[in-house]
Amino acid sequence: MAQFEVLLPLQEITVDRAELLAIQRNDLVPLLNDQYRLNHYADQVIQAQSVLLDGVDPHLTQQLSVTIEQLIQALGKSKKVLKQRKFNALQKWLGIDLEYGAGQVQYYKNLDHLLGQADRLSQKLQIEIQKSQSRFQQLVGLREQMAKYIQAADEFLVEYPRFVRNQHPLDNFSERLAKKIYSLKTLQSSNDIAITQMQLSQQLSFSLLDRFKEAQQVLIPAWQYHVKQSQQSGSHSQLEKLDQSREHLIKTLRKSLEKPAQS
Repeated sequence: MAQFEVLLPLQEITVDRAELLAIQRNDLVPLLNDQYRLNHYADQVIQAQSVLLDGVDPHLTQQLSVTIEQLIQALGKSKKVLKQRKFNALQKWLGIDLEYGAGQVQYYKNLDHLLGQADRLSQKLQIEIQKSQSRFQQLVGLREQMAKYIQAADEFLVEYPRFVRNQHPLDNFSERLAKKIYSLKTLQSSNDIAITQMQLSQQLSFSLLDRFKEAQQVLIPAWQYHVKQSQQSGSHSQLEKLDQSREHLIKTLRKSLEKPAQS
């Protein structure tokens, strides 16, 4: 499972002085003569974050969870459905043996359908997780950009009156800039909550996917092998191995549906 990444507070993000100076010179100084543009300060960072705040599709995760639950239910019926039975002459005349065999064939078809569906969903979920991870890394970079814009504005708020001559008494630039800084900090705090939720969504999806892959690649083939062996030999030891294999498989699939504990 991917490591949960704690977001650094904005004030603790290391910022290059040259970049701060560039923002002050290119973005903040022009605002003194066109204060309307203050409303659009750091707009590019705000817009870029807004389109990236999407976690793993919860509908896809739910679909895989439902399919795994259906697999668990199907496996729970396997002991009864796949049990080797002997039929007497009357039962054979009545076609009960054929009916029983047809039930087993239908069971395998249903199981194969569920396994195929779960495999397709797991592949889609893997792609979704990768996309979400990419968006998260971009958001981390944009947080650093926001930290630069906020720090540059904080410093500018203190320093600009020193080199502005004949400031009009009704000039409320300082007040408006202070409000803008507060607005940016508030917005980033809100975005940080959404970013953290993205990581939680990734963790949940990773847990589900990892457990299913373990079952798909190791435990399901092992169970299928024991089914075949038990049907061929019918020995007590083979039936015990089949029961153990089935229970281990069901336990792993059930565990995949549990939400990961948060540290």
